[in-house]
Amino acid sequence: MRLGIKGLVAVIALLLWGGTALGADVAKIGVVDFQRVLKESRAGREAAEVLRTKQSERTSELGRLKTRIGSLQASLESLELSATTRDISEKRQELEKLMGVFKASDQKYSRLFQEINRRQTEKIRKELGGIIESLGRKGGYLLIVEKKEVLYAPASMDMTDRLIGLYDERYEKR
Repeated sequence: MRLGIKGLVAVIALLLWGGTALGADVAKIGVVDFQRVLKESRAGREAAEVLRTKQSERTSELGRLKTRIGSLQASLESLELSATTRDISEKRQELEKLMGVFKASDQKYSRLFQEINRRQTEKIRKELGGIIESLGRKGGYLLIVEKKEVLYAPASMDMTDRLIGLYDERYEKR
């Protein structure tokens, strides 16, 4: 099919006009960096403080146990030179028991940290859900996604700062 100059101009005009009409209807997509929300929001910082407090407790308790284990090991070494087999056996059993207590305490704190972290993260995600939905509706967003799932997005799509601000405002009102 052969188009004349007028036909070609009409097709180009139609494409340009159609392209701008379609371009005006571009979907708004937002990106949220959830890890940044956890680090920078007030709720996230408070959750981190809870973990730091528990870590301090863990360090203190395990430090006391390490000290007892160290003194028991030193005592056992000095006994091996002069004590009976029975005394040495009792000290070894005591040392093994204390090392078991140390290992159990360490595992207990590890599980506790994981549980606290999971609960806090879940709570914050749930609270953010309503804010994100409201922000999406009011802002006319088609989609809001988490940054870790996005391979590329321009910085202009990042709405993390706004989300942190809104979340902190709501958190303050409690």
